[in-house]
Amino acid sequence: MSASFSNEEIEDKFFLLGQREILGVLNELVHRREPVTVYFNEGRQFIVTLLLSARQDGLVFDIGGDARSNGLLEKAKTCVFLALPDGIRIQFSGVDPQKLSWGDQDAFWVPIPTRIVRMQRREFFRNQLPIVDPLKAKLFDAQGAIIGHWPIHDLCVGGVSVHTTIEPELKVQDRIARIIIPLGIRNIVQCEAVVRHITMMERTKTGKHRIGMSFSNLPHDMDVAIQKHINQLEYERRKLLPK
Repeated sequence: MSASFSNEEIEDKFFLLGQREILGVLNELVHRREPVTVYFNEGRQFIVTLLLSARQDGLVFDIGGDARSNGLLEKAKTCVFLALPDGIRIQFSGVDPQKLSWGDQDAFWVPIPTRIVRMQRREFFRNQLPIVDPLKAKLFDAQGAIIGHWPIHDLCVGGVSVHTTIEPELKVQDRIARIIIPLGIRNIVQCEAVVRHITMMERTKTGKHRIGMSFSNLPHDMDVAIQKHINQLEYERRKLLPK
């Protein structure tokens, strides 16, 4: 994936906009009984569910296992669905989730989305960030305690890697409850993450490590903010090249 794609090219490449295509993707999730995470209240709550039916008149999905979360979802105005079948990220938004009876069980209903993001891991472009005054990522555990606040080495819509001069108290496959990356005053990335690798880059008294993480449940607006930031960095670099 080229870092110089325009926003229109990004939409053409990764967004499905036709209703027939959208229904096809959703029904594939239905038939596979693929787990889907539904985030709401700005990502503070979520349920894990299964899609039950996808037709022109709406999308039906199962209630979650926690009654309180189900009640909060019913009051939410918007929500974000995320599934990862075979490593392909499928993400879309829902509006005004409503509870209904589906046969002999309770379920939720939302209108069919007007677009779906469908992106494979190999399409993630990772961009190395400037080392002068670098962006920093702040990591938190499930209790809200800070795990680390480290400079970012590179960034893409699929994940991020950071440098640390001390050996991190993390291991591969550890889940990061929340990672925060400020991309400017208005754009702050916040989501979950999973540690994918921890690599020693050079040996010193304290050691120097690079930690690579993949994003989990990254909201669409943050996905777009990262891509725009990458595009802007590429534009600035090209301006400095000799003519």
